[in-house]
Amino acid sequence: MAQYPFNYRSLDDLLSAADKLGVSIPCSEDLSPLARTPKLPGSDITLANSLIVHPMEGFDADFDGSPTDLTTRRYERFAKGGASMAWSEAIAVCHEGQSSAHQLRITKENLDSFKRLVDRYHTLSGGKPFIAQLTHSGRFSAPEGTLHPLVLYKNPLFDATKFHDHDEIPLVDDAYLDTLPELYAEQAALAVEAGFDGIDVKACHKYLLGETLAAFDREGPYGGSYENRTKLFRTIIADTAREFGNKVFLASRFNLYDAMEYPYGFGCRRDDPMIPDFTEIDRLVGEMKALGIGCINITMGTPYLTPHINRPHTLGGEIPEDPLIGAARMIRWTGELQKHFPDIAVVGAGYSFFREYAPYVAAGAIRDGLTTLVGFGRMAFAYPDFAKDMIAGQFDRKRTCVTCSKCTDIMRSHHTTGCPLRDQEIYLPLYREFCMKK
Repeated sequence: MAQYPFNYRSLDDLLSAADKLGVSIPCSEDLSPLARTPKLPGSDITLANSLIVHPMEGFDADFDGSPTDLTTRRYERFAKGGASMAWSEAIAVCHEGQSSAHQLRITKENLDSFKRLVDRYHTLSGGKPFIAQLTHSGRFSAPEGTLHPLVLYKNPLFDATKFHDHDEIPLVDDAYLDTLPELYAEQAALAVEAGFDGIDVKACHKYLLGETLAAFDREGPYGGSYENRTKLFRTIIADTAREFGNKVFLASRFNLYDAMEYPYGFGCRRDDPMIPDFTEIDRLVGEMKALGIGCINITMGTPYLTPHINRPHTLGGEIPEDPLIGAARMIRWTGELQKHFPDIAVVGAGYSFFREYAPYVAAGAIRDGLTTLVGFGRMAFAYPDFAKDMIAGQFDRKRTCVTCSKCTDIMRSHHTTGCPLRDQEIYLPLYREFCMKK
């Protein structure tokens, strides 16, 4: 383990450091690719530019799942920031699937509060699309604020962590999994009624649907073979498409691969889990496309075990590799998938790591066909106007995210999440209270 300060004095310095490490970072000083206006496949939506806001947990909902004033404030800031689309934070499909007592959840009783939130976003953004991300937290469920995992199979890679002792956790039974397609359909119907423009069936980071994809050792209809492991995910997509595909566009926040050793990781080479095996990846993405998914927001690994893989950072503790390697890995394998599926709108991630150089790296990736869209999450917390300023060539390095991981620290403490550095009035006191006194 080591620390890697962000000591790049210029863009050329960053690119030189990458070259010395033997990794490739795309770059374009022409920022016009950021202003491209791609059409979302499977819809009649043409985006205003190629930058979006990633899903980022706020953990500031009321106990009934309703958005609060802080939730609304966050999406108002995103709406005015110039990004072409906002991807909502995770919305739990059921109480037991919440990762926090303050996670969003749509119900018939609180539907009007979501209608107001979506309408406010549409009004302030000029009608830009807003995606509802539907999720079940599975092994990371904590609906009352303390962990209450719902686990599909034993995974010893988590045994040495603070999350749970697997010997004391019963596995979720097949009967429960059988109920999930209906739960997702009910939540999708409510999201459509609330006015969301798209539905994301989330399958990443070892949350429940992402975990099913690697259920090699699970017995029964949801484990073992490729068909069984992908059955639940495919069924939920198919049901959602059948009911709502003509009303909203369909998307997925999707783990390209888990970067975990066999049999615990999806999409990984068995001889080297840090390298994706595209055999099942391409098969599943092809089936997702055939079912109606036109936009895939790529991520990798799990932030609970390998945060350096899906959100490279320089501050916030020691990491096992130079973060330039992790950032290049994200871009490389996302680009590989985009080349395999040029008619899917792929969203690239991890770009907040590049700080003030992010506009040039994002423009290079889009220019080179490594992604259709570039999303920013941590950056959106810190600098909600990032998109308009990047496109205008007026990016302010004094407002950039510095990948300090403090937003994640607050989230891990199950409290209201934001940027304690750039949005201090609200989030610095919370960080001090819940993270600095431990």
